[in-house]
Amino acid sequence: MADNNTGIYASFSIQPVEQPFLTEKEGRPIFKDVEFVTIFIAGDKHTEVQRVATDHDKERFSDAYKRFKEGAEAREQLTGTPLSQWPYLKPSQIKELESVNVYSVEQLAALSDTAKQKIGMGANELVAAAQAFLATAKDAGAASAFAAENERLKDDVQRLQAQIDEMGKRFDAMAKEQGGSGRRSAAA
Repeated sequence: MADNNTGIYASFSIQPVEQPFLTEKEGRPIFKDVEFVTIFIAGDKHTEVQRVATDHDKERFSDAYKRFKEGAEAREQLTGTPLSQWPYLKPSQIKELESVNVYSVEQLAALSDTAKQKIGMGANELVAAAQAFLATAKDAGAASAFAAENERLKDDVQRLQAQIDEMGKRFDAMAKEQGGSGRRSAAA
């Protein structure tokens, strides 16, 4: 999802749309499956647009559209940490947030001031906690990446040290061979 979509999310679905011309022609209801997009703003349950999906929608919300094409349900089309997987919230808080179209910690962290007002008391604390959680997770991810890189580098150093030791043994063996043949020449 592009950065200009902060706080704006979309889910895609297939809905049957009656085809009036064919219905009249056949004398029975004829429907065609059409891709629809539902666009909503996190924190605002009253602002929701549902319409036939355009190419622009598919491009603008490309991640959600890709997951839709792969068979994901509407909630699964969102990216991020689901509220239900964040131990900070009580089940009642999760339900309240979902009622205003907030389904992930990332959505909660990005809520606008207007959306916070709609949630009511405690919204600022929830948003701050979500932002702190995401910052901590990002730092932990970086620490894990550094630890993995450190282990890889340690393995490389051990491998290189083993190669150096092997080369040293070969050098010593060659020196002994050359030194031994050199002594025979001098003795003769």
